[in-house]
Amino acid sequence: MTEEKKHIKIETVRQLLESAAGKFVTKDEAAYFSELYLEAHFKKYPRMNPIQEALDDIEVWEKAAGRDFAVDVDKAGALLVDCKGLAPALKVKYIHDELEKKAKHCGIAAAGFRNSSGVVTLNLWSDGLARRDMVGISMFNGGGGCCVPHNGTRGFFGTAPMAYAIPTSDRPIVLDMATTEIPFFDIDNARKQGTPLKPGAAVDRQGRPTLDAAEAFVDEDICNLLPMGGGFKGYGIVMLMEVLTGALVRSLTSAQKTQGWNPSEYGGLIMAIDIGSFTDIDRFKDDAAEMCAAIRSQTPAEGQETVAVPGDRGYAKMESTLKSGEVEITQELFAALKKCASGS
Repeated sequence: MTEEKKHIKIETVRQLLESAAGKFVTKDEAAYFSELYLEAHFKKYPRMNPIQEALDDIEVWEKAAGRDFAVDVDKAGALLVDCKGLAPALKVKYIHDELEKKAKHCGIAAAGFRNSSGVVTLNLWSDGLARRDMVGISMFNGGGGCCVPHNGTRGFFGTAPMAYAIPTSDRPIVLDMATTEIPFFDIDNARKQGTPLKPGAAVDRQGRPTLDAAEAFVDEDICNLLPMGGGFKGYGIVMLMEVLTGALVRSLTSAQKTQGWNPSEYGGLIMAIDIGSFTDIDRFKDDAAEMCAAIRSQTPAEGQETVAVPGDRGYAKMESTLKSGEVEITQELFAALKKCASGS
């Protein structure tokens, strides 16, 4: 049965998110959280549903009964946070504030988090830093048992998503992707719907290429996605994501995790590069914008409409949504938002 959808004014949704988040963090933190999640929704919906994810994050705090973050490491260029099972996104402003301060001092700074309720929408962690004239890079462990090692036959790594945002004098260059060839929800949907996978996305239980999603599942929780590109180079990138979001931040590697989706076992890392510590900010942004313009001006390949820069499609969707002034959400989600914001 298809859920009934409503078109709600953006400002109404913003106010509901701020009110709901504001029960657990400061007013400024709630506004920052809401702004970044809304922008993510404008870019990603309907493939993803960041407004639902924002509500899920708030509800985690609602059930936590007074729990709060703990800081494990606070050094000149490094921050490590124990989330105590909470959703890290409600403290994204705090982490970005700390990263900005540390990066302006050191040139580069990194913040890790562990023991969280997980991250689904990753790009807000880097997009917010680009607004501060910094290059933002973020990554999350992304679960376990979804990606086979090179020449392997059983999923071992998570999908290890990463995102970055680079400010320009036009719009930022942004990317948010799994470092597997396709994200987990693509293979899960293909299995449920009986649709074929694209070539080079997965292997079966014997390590042979397959287009059959069901054949790529070892069991309910473990599947054999390939690293991006399908070869050793992509495998090397997945390995890097694993170490930086596991052992480095005092979280677990895939060799130590329990089977299934257990977010408290996964870690995250956010890096900020202060452009002004290296070069003139305006020159950097102009140079980056000039590069993007040169790329977009190329003649598209046969059968293609444009030559795009990472983020172009998302920004086009965002501009369309902002012009309409409304977002599409289900009636059930809207009701849940109102209930959460009111506390009734």
